[in-house]
Amino acid sequence: MTEPNDKPTDYDRINVNESDGQKFYGYDDKDTGKTDWYTEDGSLDSQTYTPSDDE
Repeated sequence: MTEPNDKPTDYDRINVNESDGQKFYGYDDKDTGKTDWYTEDGSLDSQTYTPSDDE
């Protein structure tokens, strides 16, 4: 994926937390229908069902 302190570049989607502006980079797994969300420093934050692109 990324080296420490490198910002991701090959993500499928990005989400910005409205309360504090923190960015999360999403990598979709089309086989499972889930998205892994990483912080700007490359740490895994969470996994969710892949959001619809209509949202």
